[in-house]
Parts: sequence; structure tokens; C-alpha cells
Amino acid sequence: MRMSVFIWLGALLLSVDNAHAQLKAFPEAAGFAAYVSGGRGGDVHIVTNLNDSGVGSLQWAVSQPGPRIVVFEVSGLITGDLHIPHGDLTIAGQTAPGAGITLVGHLYTTYNSDTGNIIIRHLRIRPPNPDSNWPANQHDAIQMSTANNIMLDHIDASHGADETIDFWGGAAHITIQNSHLSFPIYDTSNGWDHNKGVINHRPCLDSGNCQPGDRTGGYISILNNVFTHSRNRTPALSVGPAEVINNITYNGREGFVHHNVSEGNFNIMGNQYIAGPSISLSPFWFDPENASTPIPTAYWLQDNWVEVPGEYMGTVQNPWNDVAFGNAYTFACCGINANQFNQTGVFDFSGEPGYAPSVMRDPATLADRLLPRIGAFPHDIVARQSIEELQQRSGSWRNYRPVDLMAGLTPGTPPLDSDDDGMPDDWENSRGLNPQNGNDHTTIMPSGYTAIEEYINGLATQLTDDLIFMTGFDPN
Repeated sequence: MRMSVFIWLGALLLSVDNAHAQLKAFPEAAGFAAYVSGGRGGDVHIVTNLNDSGVGSLQWAVSQPGPRIVVFEVSGLITGDLHIPHGDLTIAGQTAPGAGITLVGHLYTTYNSDTGNIIIRHLRIRPPNPDSNWPANQHDAIQMSTANNIMLDHIDASHGADETIDFWGGAAHITIQNSHLSFPIYDTSNGWDHNKGVINHRPCLDSGNCQPGDRTGGYISILNNVFTHSRNRTPALSVGPAEVINNITYNGREGFVHHNVSEGNFNIMGNQYIAGPSISLSPFWFDPENASTPIPTAYWLQDNWVEVPGEYMGTVQNPWNDVAFGNAYTFACCGINANQFNQTGVFDFSGEPGYAPSVMRDPATLADRLLPRIGAFPHDIVARQSIEELQQRSGSWRNYRPVDLMAGLTPGTPPLDSDDDGMPDDWENSRGLNPQNGNDHTTIMPSGYTAIEEYINGLATQLTDDLIFMTGFDPN
């Protein structure tokens, strides 16, 4: 009898552990990093100042050992770079009271390390101009070239002089969702004209000699984002499986592009490509740099809206079968041919580890749905300017750098948290927790999430719900 009880208890504990392991990063997470766990189950570290280093700083918090969840009791500007030395990390920028957090610096992981299992939400990254430490050809707002299992949600990133976000070195299992990439540096007088968006690549493809154990690249989802004023790479994905769904690209030359030796399957669906004043638009440019043919790639395109007044206005499915589109654009080169678009339906990535599908929306509603809710909340002056220019079809490539990044933002006061576990007393009391017990943040709630996760996830959801109330538009 005793043995049966032990077996039953063991099975019960195993089922609880398995359910815990199958939780999404947060309920709205999707794509190839949907199930990243970040700092789940680890310590909570509270950012208590806006210094670039030292106890209580954001750099101090992310540098602590082990799994960790970082919350904020301050808001405003942090001037300096942020190095993430190891993974198992959640940064909950949505907890910064009032004004959110802007990093006036670069956010990066160690190159050639497999830093991973990271969730970052509601953070603005706006680095200064290139210098001797960050020359233009290495100047990315976010640089995670060799990281894996990365979830970026509600990020505002700008002012990169190379890419805005760099996943070039074989990084894999990545989602960028609900984010806003704007105003990459464009200053031809200083040679900073590499104003581009997102890149992902598997470098061993360049030699044609990939070996087991080489970084894979791919397994990347670009979902519900807005790109403004980026010349191209919005995004540049050379490795599949990959998906680009329900994004808006404004005032760029190319939306989807490879820009490297390519392989794999790609879904490109429900996006808007909108011409702007800085350059002629070419929405898709399939340009593999493979030395041999046939090119090992295949594509499913569906419901992509192209807006070029006087040239082409309409929805593109398979570009090879769209005579008007083919007459207006050259969209493929270098070995890509019509047979690679002859798929009978969307590629099904549901069997891929760690993947959860997103909901594809009508591209006609993208602007109403995305613009109020993309990026970090509240929107700062850079985000507001980008959104206004998209709405007005105005603006240009330039080094747009407002003097006061805090314009229109007001820091708030954090709620009372008597036990410094990252959860306000009122919230704990309402959930039957003890606001005098600093260890109950790891309590498993009925949702399956730990208590601190349920708090920070709910806070992020509430920010979106508040926008629905203010704008009257339900993004769901």
C-alpha cells in the first residue's frame, strides 16, 4: 500500500512538473520562443536606481547568478550599455512605474556564447551615436548574435547604425513580437547609412560546410511588429523554419530579404508594405547568395498588402502568379524560381519544439490594431514621432535624436511591497498570499505560473486592456 502511495505521489509530482514546463513564457507568447521560461522559479531582483552599475542597478540585477526575474521600482533613463552575462532571465519592464525604462545604450549578450532562455518585455533601447567602442559596423541596438531561446515582446528599439537587432551568428528559437523598430541611424556625412532592421543567419552556410554542433540559426518568428524608416532587413532571414506575420513596414526598400546564403521554409503572411518618401519600395527581394543551385528554400506567401500609390495597390499572394505585381517589380534573383512558391498551403511548424502559432489577422486592420499597442508602454517621443509619420505617410531617413527622451513621460511611485518580493501588498492580499513573506513569489498559482509571473504577466495584459479602453479598438 505504501509503495502504491509513493508511486501515485511521484506520478502526481511529475505531472505538475511537466505542466509547469509546458507553460508559455506568458499567455500571449507565440512563435518559436513561445515556451521560453526565462527566470521562472528563480530569485526576484528589484532595480532601485537608474545607475549604469552598482547595487540596485539594472546591470547589477541581470548579472546575479541563477534564474532571476528583474522588476523595477523606478522609471526613466538608464545611460550606459547593458550586458547580459548568462541566461535564465526575465526582465519585466512593464513594472517600471509611470515612465517605463529607456536604455540609452546597447543591449547585448557575449558573442560566441550560447546565452539563452531570456524574456524581455516593455523596454526601450536607444543607443547613442557610434564611437570607438561601438563603431558603425558593429553598432546594433540589440546584439544577441549567438544567443538562443529569446523572447522579445513590446520592445522599442532604434538608433542602430548596423542592424537594429542582430541575431546574425546562428541564433535560433527566437520571437520578436508586438515591437517597434524605428529610426535607425542615417548620417551619410559620417558613413552611418547602414540603416537596417533585423538579421538572422547561419554563418557556416557561407562555406557550405555546416557540421553537427554548428549554430543552426532559423526557428525565428517576426510577429505583429512595426518597422519604420529602415532601408531593408525588415526582416532579413536566411534560415528557416521562419515566419513573418502581420507586420507593418513603412518607408523601406525591402521587406523580406535574405542578404545571406539561404535554406529552409518561410511563411510570409498578412504583412503591410507601405512606400515612403526616402526610396522606391520593393516589398520582397529573394536574393540567396548560395554558390550552387538549386536553392534549398521554399516559400508560402499569403495576404500581403502592398501600398505604392500610382504604381501598385493590392494584396499579393504568390508573386509569380500576380501579373500586375510582376510587371511592377523584380522580386527574385540568383536561382530563386517559381517552383519554390508552388506550395499548396502554409508550412505547418506546429511540430517544432517550443513553437506556438500566432493568430493571423486581416492586414487591412493592422494599423488600427498595432499602432496603439506596439512597443514599450508608455510610448516615448521617438515612438510617438515614428507612429505619427507612418500615419501621415511623412518623414524620412535621418538621425532623429530628440534632446529630451523623457518628453511627455512622468515617473510614478511604485506600489507598496513590504517584503521586497516584487509583488505589491494589495495584489498579494487579493490572491491569498502573505505580503510579509518574501519567499512566496515562487508559489504556484492556479494558472500554473508562479506568483511573481502571474503578477507581471497580468500587469502587461492590463496595459494593453487600458489601451483598448482609451482607443475603443479591441486588438483581439
